[in-house]
Amino acid sequence: MRTEYGAIPMQTIREMMGAGYIIGSREEHLQPASIDLSISDEAYRMRGSYLPRSNESIRDIVNRGTLYQHAWDRPLEVNSTYLIRLNESLALPPGIHATASNKSSSGRINLRGRLLADGVPRFDDIPAGYKGSLWIEVLPKSFPILAHPGDRMNQMRFFHGDARLTSLEHRVTFDRHGLLRTLENQRIPSSIDNCGRGITMTVDLSSGDIIGWKARDHSRNILDTRQFDHNPADFFEPVSKPENGELVLRPGAFYILATKEKIITPPNYATEMAAYDPSKGEFRSHFAGFFDPGWGWTDDETKRGAVAVLEVETYGQDFVLRDGQPVCLMVYERMLIPPEKMYGAELNSNYAFQTGPNLAKWFRKT
Repeated sequence: MRTEYGAIPMQTIREMMGAGYIIGSREEHLQPASIDLSISDEAYRMRGSYLPRSNESIRDIVNRGTLYQHAWDRPLEVNSTYLIRLNESLALPPGIHATASNKSSSGRINLRGRLLADGVPRFDDIPAGYKGSLWIEVLPKSFPILAHPGDRMNQMRFFHGDARLTSLEHRVTFDRHGLLRTLENQRIPSSIDNCGRGITMTVDLSSGDIIGWKARDHSRNILDTRQFDHNPADFFEPVSKPENGELVLRPGAFYILATKEKIITPPNYATEMAAYDPSKGEFRSHFAGFFDPGWGWTDDETKRGAVAVLEVETYGQDFVLRDGQPVCLMVYERMLIPPEKMYGAELNSNYAFQTGPNLAKWFRKT
């Protein structure tokens, strides 16, 4: 008998909530193939980043490494590490595992969030059958963040088996749906360069006078997550189109850029951007790279596709990024069944059909 494997859609996640597999979550936190996780009022400033050992609880780490308990009337400070208990906990059945990642809004303000679980010696990964609490390690990297209990900084996805497509399945899906489009909505043919163990996308350094944003060095402005009209100039500086088509990435700097192609995630798939692909260079291309089913998808085939926004940071030395250079790898996953609602068209989605390097939802439009 053939066993079906794949990512679990929102309607099944809702049933898991009802069965007691996911505790403390809410219906309004459901997304097409994920669920948002929310922070509680229990937070600690830590001496540094900790990873639990097998059989070690996060509570043991809190007792070992806390400097002080965080007061919510004060911002999370830049380059300071915090452990925050999440409102959700899990009691997963055998055969169901989970992963977590930053939400797009957190990634675009360089607020790093990594999931931790009792006795699990790795970030953002929950083994099948896990029962216990969930925590998030939070690290603001560019400017102070005035966060509030109830904020949703990361999201969780659930799987039965390995949902990732093979190289052949990526090629078939690419050719069937025309996964990559030009900015003018023309299909891009598959090739050995753009389709393999994932879909390769390139960086856009030539569309418009402003091709991205760079976080301001040593900004003392505080971003309040309950305000949605912050002035972008207080936190970011625009990156102008380079005359020679080259952008020099500086170590420690944080950039928001966009891809030169539009991409589609059909209803029966989800997409994960590989955070670090050494074949593309010594830099990280995102801190929040999950794309729900329905990303860039409409019934009108001629209007499908949306660019991917990149949160870029280089390692060690200056890195010269050139227009049209391969910059990220998009790995597709099959859904067990399509979700009952799609990203963008049927949900109130902040970044559906984005057209360039958009800033996070907390900033007023420029």
